[in-house]
Amino acid sequence: LSPIKKPQTEAEKKAELEKAKKAGLVATEQRMGAASNKSVGGHGPMGTTAGAAARRIEEETEVFKVQKTGAALGKAIQKARTDKKMTQKDLATKINETAKVVQEYESGKAIPNPAIINKLDRALGVKLPRPPKAPKKKAED
Repeated sequence: LSPIKKPQTEAEKKAELEKAKKAGLVATEQRMGAASNKSVGGHGPMGTTAGAAARRIEEETEVFKVQKTGAALGKAIQKARTDKKMTQKDLATKINETAKVVQEYESGKAIPNPAIINKLDRALGVKLPRPPKAPKKKAED
Protein backbone atom coordinates (compact mmCIF):
# COMPACT_ATOMS: atom_id res chain seq x y z
CA LEU A 1 0.00 0.00 0.00
CA SER A 2 1.18 3.46 -0.85
CA PRO A 3 0.82 6.26 1.69
CA ILE A 4 -2.08 8.69 1.13
CA LYS A 5 -0.77 12.04 0.00
CA LYS A 6 -2.61 15.01 1.44
CA PRO A 7 -3.59 17.78 -1.02
CA GLN A 8 -1.24 20.74 -1.21
CA THR A 9 -2.26 24.12 0.12
CA GLU A 10 -2.07 27.20 -2.12
CA ALA A 11 1.08 28.34 -0.28
CA GLU A 12 2.76 24.96 -0.86
CA LYS A 13 1.80 25.01 -4.57
CA LYS A 14 3.22 28.51 -4.94
CA ALA A 15 6.45 27.61 -3.15
CA GLU A 16 6.87 24.50 -5.34
CA LEU A 17 6.30 26.55 -8.51
CA GLU A 18 8.87 29.17 -7.44
CA LYS A 19 11.37 26.40 -6.68
CA ALA A 20 10.79 24.89 -10.15
CA LYS A 21 11.17 28.32 -11.81
CA LYS A 22 14.52 28.90 -10.07
CA ALA A 23 15.70 25.48 -11.20
CA GLY A 24 14.73 26.38 -14.79
CA LEU A 25 12.14 23.62 -15.08
CA VAL A 26 9.24 26.00 -15.88
CA ALA A 27 8.85 28.20 -18.96
CA THR A 28 6.34 31.06 -18.88
CA GLU A 29 4.98 33.07 -21.80
CA GLN A 30 3.32 36.47 -21.82
CA ARG A 31 0.16 36.36 -23.96
CA MET A 32 -1.05 39.47 -25.76
CA GLY A 33 -4.26 40.78 -24.24
CA ALA A 34 -4.49 37.92 -21.76
CA ALA A 35 -7.17 38.24 -19.10
CA SER A 36 -8.77 41.16 -20.86
CA ASN A 37 -11.90 41.66 -22.89
CA LYS A 38 -10.42 44.55 -24.80
CA SER A 39 -9.20 43.91 -28.30
CA VAL A 40 -5.79 45.37 -28.97
CA GLY A 41 -6.41 47.26 -32.20
CA GLY A 42 -10.10 46.71 -32.71
CA HIS A 43 -11.58 44.81 -35.57
CA GLY A 44 -13.63 47.39 -37.44
CA PRO A 45 -12.48 50.04 -39.87
CA MET A 46 -12.84 52.72 -37.19
CA GLY A 47 -10.51 50.91 -34.78
CA THR A 48 -13.42 49.80 -32.65
CA THR A 49 -14.73 46.32 -32.16
CA ALA A 50 -18.06 47.07 -33.84
CA GLY A 51 -16.78 49.47 -36.48
CA ALA A 52 -18.48 52.28 -38.32
CA ALA A 53 -21.96 50.77 -38.17
CA ALA A 54 -22.06 51.08 -34.39
CA ARG A 55 -20.78 54.63 -34.60
CA ARG A 56 -23.47 55.54 -37.12
CA ILE A 57 -26.16 54.07 -34.86
CA GLU A 58 -24.75 55.92 -31.87
CA GLU A 59 -24.79 59.23 -33.77
CA GLU A 60 -28.38 58.69 -34.98
CA THR A 61 -30.61 61.52 -33.82
CA GLU A 62 -33.95 60.48 -35.33
CA VAL A 63 -36.64 59.91 -32.72
CA PHE A 64 -38.97 56.99 -33.39
CA LYS A 65 -42.53 57.14 -32.13
CA VAL A 66 -44.31 53.87 -31.37
CA GLN A 67 -47.97 53.78 -32.36
CA LYS A 68 -50.44 53.20 -29.52
CA THR A 69 -54.03 51.96 -29.72
CA GLY A 70 -55.62 55.27 -28.75
CA ALA A 71 -58.65 56.34 -26.75
CA ALA A 72 -61.33 55.46 -29.37
CA LEU A 73 -60.50 51.74 -29.29
CA GLY A 74 -60.15 51.80 -25.50
CA LYS A 75 -63.57 53.40 -24.99
CA ALA A 76 -65.18 50.92 -27.43
CA ILE A 77 -63.67 47.93 -25.60
CA GLN A 78 -64.71 49.33 -22.23
CA LYS A 79 -68.30 50.02 -23.38
CA ALA A 80 -68.71 46.57 -24.97
CA ARG A 81 -67.22 44.90 -21.89
CA THR A 82 -69.47 46.74 -19.44
CA ASP A 83 -72.54 46.07 -21.64
CA LYS A 84 -71.78 42.35 -21.27
CA LYS A 85 -71.25 42.87 -17.51
CA MET A 86 -67.69 41.53 -17.67
CA THR A 87 -64.67 42.61 -15.64
CA GLN A 88 -61.29 43.17 -17.25
CA LYS A 89 -60.18 39.89 -15.69
CA ASP A 90 -63.19 38.01 -17.14
CA LEU A 91 -62.46 39.39 -20.61
CA ALA A 92 -58.74 38.61 -20.29
CA THR A 93 -59.50 35.01 -19.30
CA LYS A 94 -61.90 34.64 -22.25
CA ILE A 95 -59.24 35.77 -24.76
CA ASN A 96 -56.34 33.96 -23.03
CA GLU A 97 -54.46 37.12 -22.15
CA THR A 98 -53.59 38.81 -18.86
CA ALA A 99 -55.78 41.45 -17.22
CA LYS A 100 -52.90 43.89 -17.72
CA VAL A 101 -53.21 43.51 -21.52
CA VAL A 102 -56.93 44.37 -21.40
CA GLN A 103 -56.18 47.30 -19.08
CA GLU A 104 -53.52 48.64 -21.50
CA TYR A 105 -55.90 48.38 -24.47
CA GLU A 106 -58.67 50.17 -22.57
CA SER A 107 -56.33 52.95 -21.48
CA GLY A 108 -55.01 53.34 -25.04
CA LYS A 109 -51.42 52.61 -24.05
CA ALA A 110 -51.04 49.22 -25.78
CA ILE A 111 -49.12 48.72 -28.99
CA PRO A 112 -51.81 47.46 -31.38
CA ASN A 113 -51.71 43.74 -32.12
CA PRO A 114 -54.28 42.66 -34.75
CA ALA A 115 -54.51 39.14 -33.27
CA ILE A 116 -55.51 40.49 -29.85
CA ILE A 117 -57.97 42.98 -31.38
CA ASN A 118 -59.61 40.11 -33.32
CA LYS A 119 -59.86 38.05 -30.10
CA LEU A 120 -61.53 41.04 -28.41
CA ASP A 121 -63.94 41.38 -31.38
CA ARG A 122 -65.04 37.74 -31.03
CA ALA A 123 -65.20 37.74 -27.22
CA LEU A 124 -67.28 40.93 -27.06
CA GLY A 125 -69.39 40.22 -30.16
CA VAL A 126 -68.72 43.67 -31.66
CA LYS A 127 -66.60 45.12 -34.45
CA LEU A 128 -64.03 47.31 -32.72
CA PRO A 129 -62.54 50.33 -34.48
CA ARG A 130 -59.06 49.67 -35.79
CA PRO A 131 -56.26 52.09 -34.86
CA PRO A 132 -55.05 54.16 -37.84
CA LYS A 133 -52.03 52.78 -39.64
CA ALA A 134 -48.77 54.61 -39.00
CA PRO A 135 -47.81 56.76 -41.99
CA LYS A 136 -44.86 55.31 -43.86
CA LYS A 137 -41.90 57.60 -44.40
CA LYS A 138 -40.80 58.18 -47.96
CA ALA A 139 -37.23 57.21 -48.72
CA GLU A 140 -35.05 60.26 -49.11
CA ASP A 141 -33.24 60.52 -52.45
